Amino acid sequence: MSAIRMLALAGLFSLSFAACSAARDNAAAEPVTEAVEVPIGGGIALAGTLHLPAPSDAPAPAVILYPGSQASTNLPGLAAHLAAQGIVALDLNKRGVAGSGGHWRDETIERQADDVLAAFAFLQTRAEVDAARIGVAGHSQGGWVAQLAAARAPELGFVILLAGPTQTVRDQILTDERYHLTGWGVPAPEVDARIAMFGDFMEAALTNPAVCSPQGGHYLCGLFRYDPADALGAIQVPVLALYGENDPMTPPELNEAELRAALAHLPEGAVTTRVFEGANHVFWASQTGLRDEYPQLTREYVPGFLDTISNWVLER
Repeated sequence: MSAIRMLALAGLFSLSFAACSAARDNAAAEPVTEAVEVPIGGGIALAGTLHLPAPSDAPAPAVILYPGSQASTNLPGLAAHLAAQGIVALDLNKRGVAGSGGHWRDETIERQADDVLAAFAFLQTRAEVDAARIGVAGHSQGGWVAQLAAARAPELGFVILLAGPTQTVRDQILTDERYHLTGWGVPAPEVDARIAMFGDFMEAALTNPAVCSPQGGHYLCGLFRYDPADALGAIQVPVLALYGENDPMTPPELNEAELRAALAHLPEGAVTTRVFEGANHVFWASQTGLRDEYPQLTREYVPGFLDTISNWVLER
């Protein structure tokens, strides 16, 4: 083999080796996921997935993602998006969901807030996380949980409310029912009568020891009693609140105004709100936002939803 040919082959080998090394480096720089368990006391642990950004010399901000009511999980794709933007995201499963111990029927808003604070303590132990920049994002009922967690732990860095209500639980349920009845074309007098009857039923349940006993509907009774006013008044950190224009459960025209009034004690610029045109309760594009419309919808977030969250976190 000639010297020239040997040199050419050596050059090709060098280029190939460099390309393979670059490919390995790029692969290593991609976000990764890690299954984790967060101990919350009583021998119970919550399962979750930790989404870690590409490795960096500097610790990253982090967000605890907490879901809505009953056995729901977090908004899909949100944690992966945050990690891709350089933000650690803990996709936390509530009690009794997707491998977590306990059961969501035994939860109260107060206990769920304690679970979020356990996740906060867990993230503070992670070398990848900047302990001074850990916040919580709650969707729907998780918004009440996030508010209370921030009120109890002012060292949390920020709060993100994704269709998070500011009404009492009882009033929020009645608001949702009113919007649906109206959207389905029920005449206004009948809507008023049904809402009044439903409200009376809830009040009767709250005063019935048999209903609210551990053998009865104690889970719902505890929720119906919850009022977020004190928690909102105690928040001392920046808040991002996002709403869908067509959301009957957390209508922005009601909740945005109530939120700003409740957080009037915060410095100017500490509260950021945005209403997404045409979005429903889970921030998909919709026509009405009513629950019977969901099967016909494209399961994609409205433009700007994900970027609004990540950009706001990185600006903190």
